[in-house]
Amino acid sequence: MAEYGRSLTAFGRLTALVLALGTCCWLVFFHQASANASVNQPIPSDANLGQLVQNRELVAFGQSVFEDKNLSFKRNMSCATCHSAKAGGTAASDIGNRLVGVHAGSSFEGFDKTPSRDNAMGFRNVQTSTYAAFSPPLVRVLQGKTVVFEGGNFWDGRATGFFTGRSSQEQATQPPIGTLEGQLPSPACVVYRVLKPSDPKSYPTAYTSVFGTNIKRLVWPSDIESQCATANGSVSFMNKGRNFTSNSQVQLAYNNIALALMAYEGSQGMSPFDSKYDQVLQGKALLSSSEKRGMDLFNGKAKCASCHVSTPNAKGIRPLFTDFTYDNLGIPKNPANPIYHSAWINKKGEAWVDLGLGGFLQTQDTYRDDAIGQMGKFKVPTVRNVARKPNDEFVRAYMHNGYFKSLEQVVDFYNTRDTKPRCKNPLTPVGDAMEQGCWPEPEYPDTVNTAELGNLQLSKTDEVDLVSFLKTLSDQGN
Repeated sequence: MAEYGRSLTAFGRLTALVLALGTCCWLVFFHQASANASVNQPIPSDANLGQLVQNRELVAFGQSVFEDKNLSFKRNMSCATCHSAKAGGTAASDIGNRLVGVHAGSSFEGFDKTPSRDNAMGFRNVQTSTYAAFSPPLVRVLQGKTVVFEGGNFWDGRATGFFTGRSSQEQATQPPIGTLEGQLPSPACVVYRVLKPSDPKSYPTAYTSVFGTNIKRLVWPSDIESQCATANGSVSFMNKGRNFTSNSQVQLAYNNIALALMAYEGSQGMSPFDSKYDQVLQGKALLSSSEKRGMDLFNGKAKCASCHVSTPNAKGIRPLFTDFTYDNLGIPKNPANPIYHSAWINKKGEAWVDLGLGGFLQTQDTYRDDAIGQMGKFKVPTVRNVARKPNDEFVRAYMHNGYFKSLEQVVDFYNTRDTKPRCKNPLTPVGDAMEQGCWPEPEYPDTVNTAELGNLQLSKTDEVDLVSFLKTLSDQGN
């Protein structure tokens, strides 16, 4: 699909330019925290998240980037627009969640208008940005005779981490230039707007104070503003031919900006580990009787912990409530998904199927043979902040296509997917399905997980208790 095809290809092509200059180009620079530091020191290309979040200037700069609406085509959409802390790192648009359940692009004009390049709407729900930075690079694992993929970012794993060793860093490079998201024509536009912000006060920590002043040597085209004013176009540094050096400098700076975003997303500002459950683990709070029953169900009969791991990992990191794998839960098609009416990118109409991880893998030579077994599978998200909302009336959308509108609906689906009858209409909205006592058929039936959900035999009280426990995973701050 256009959502990832263009962005990933562009990222890989530009990354290859940088790699061609030598491995030294993968070193990024930061301002040393020591009071005696007067020069920027290289940070190893394999620096891990724990090292990155200790750099306060890197994190502060990343936060400014995260909140900058100018880093989109119409200067109207920041990372924070789609990833609001008060909505658990997901979309803060109550009406968007209610009506469609998927993200909009910078050129979005209204739900009452036909989706197009000039009224861009995506086809997937917004994933949480909280704790996403902890996801490792995508890797193929053999469990007995079963092929399993772990790590990566995005619902379909396309931010692999293959280029930089950090899937979250690579994830951050795609939305600003995504055909259905930020819609800027080139990484150059992002770099230019970060270096020359319309309001310098919005960047208390500037790019150059973190990564050095080499980027100042870059001579920008006199018409850079007009070049960046064309959605999904391109940016040229020369009228004739390609200016290799300029493109390489831009891509290096773009990767640095993405690294700062990763650092911020992994910091306490975005991933604070300060939920009630964390306080319980520290002996500072107690679960209610309902929450305790829900926790026992989560770890036992409901089988949630099979994928949403509730124990610290081998490195001592507190529970992330995901195993970073991919699964097909049998989610129905979302009849409100704009993709079915987006003829400019989808010629199949309502027959279109989101193939998830398998759809991405079939574009990769290395993993093409594994693609068929991964069709219809999507990233297992953390359930930290899964219940967090700015207020009780706010509606959140759940699953890769935003089909569900409440945790209660999600839990009931997990419990009864295979015991309720099939709805006659495969495009039955969730509200109607709940009223009719049925579930629509899975969007992609061949790889549905029937071992860990579908007939959990939970009572209504069990379902209530599970939701009660999930609410204890909401962060208290930011």
